[in-house]
Amino acid sequence: MKLQVISKDEFKNFALSNPYISIYQLPEWGELKKITNWQYHLLGLYDNNNLVGVTMLLEKLMPFKKSLFYSPRGYLCDVNNFNLLKEFHDNIIDYIKKHNGFLFKVDPNVIYNIRDKEGNLIKNVGEKIYNNFIKLNYKHLGWSKNFETLQPRFLCRFKLSEDYERTLNTFSKNTRKNIIKTMSNGVSIRTINCDEIDLFTDLLKKSGSKNNFIVRPSYYYKKMYELMHDYMKLYIVYIDTNNYFNLIKNEINSINLEIENFYEQIKKINIGSKVKKREDELNNKLSLLNDELKYAKKLKNEQATINIGALMSIFIGNEGITFMSGIDPSYKDFNPKYAFYNAHIIDSLKLKKEYVNFYGISGNIDKNNPYYHIYEIKKGFNPEIIELIGEFDYVVNPFYYYIYKLSLKFYKIIKKIRN
Repeated sequence: MKLQVISKDEFKNFALSNPYISIYQLPEWGELKKITNWQYHLLGLYDNNNLVGVTMLLEKLMPFKKSLFYSPRGYLCDVNNFNLLKEFHDNIIDYIKKHNGFLFKVDPNVIYNIRDKEGNLIKNVGEKIYNNFIKLNYKHLGWSKNFETLQPRFLCRFKLSEDYERTLNTFSKNTRKNIIKTMSNGVSIRTINCDEIDLFTDLLKKSGSKNNFIVRPSYYYKKMYELMHDYMKLYIVYIDTNNYFNLIKNEINSINLEIENFYEQIKKINIGSKVKKREDELNNKLSLLNDELKYAKKLKNEQATINIGALMSIFIGNEGITFMSGIDPSYKDFNPKYAFYNAHIIDSLKLKKEYVNFYGISGNIDKNNPYYHIYEIKKGFNPEIIELIGEFDYVVNPFYYYIYKLSLKFYKIIKKIRN
């Protein structure tokens, strides 16, 4: 078998039909990573004239003219087949050595365990593949549960039904209720293009500061959209303040009418405890609505629309992936996530995807875990938890690998001191 550099078209034709495909194994992702000083290599393995595997390597030049190589969510070949995997591996390591590489990192897009929404193991499906990498002397970096690795190891997804209504009925009662309530509470959603990337970035920043995740500059997301718009949608959730004001006003009118009818009825009957309780409920609700009307009027006087949430969705392979999102915490009571998740589900159905993937969560879904809030809303969609096989290092040059690990440890200590 022979490994060689291949064209973008040939690479993509193979990659897009491979079951392990991800956005990270596309030439467009390689072009994007040039912004952060990575170079990319598109490699294909041929058995005679048949292409049997591909992978994109990212290369980062390090001190001493040595390079770190990384195959994000690679390989794209039959990793169950040990002989094929070994042939692919041997050729790739030879290629890395020729390019002064000292370390090769890979985090295959391979499922290790499938768990239910409570984290209970349903089945193990990746033990053989894990052992294949271990037999090739890859060093597994551990069964991390949070976000210690380059990409999330735990994902959550649910299977789409034939249509929207059937899919909706698979969610919890509370989730269905929240979707309906959000979409009938003055909240609207629209798609944008790269002309409004600044708006998208601002909303990411508002969540990023709270959740402690890295938000790139606007130009990064603009470049990302330009390269990957064929696989991507950007959603903005906003409040139409005039609509919101009118909705509250109409609800108040409805309550007032109910109270008026209520008093007409109690004139004809003796007032009992149940009737009195209902009267209190209506008056309390009216009081809350009047307070909300004042708030709605304030918003309406300030601006016609208020942007409160943003989502970037990636549609690739058999999944629609909620890749990154942000909300303005000042308007969290409007539940913008339900709005953009709902839009994402509708578009995933239109594109005939099999799954909606809510992407990264913590593997520790205990309510006391500081990352639990990331999973909390997603749990109501009755997902399964996907545990990926994890991250591996293959040491090409032990001396430089030791220096690298020492430097990395020192960097983390300095960063912790600064924080």
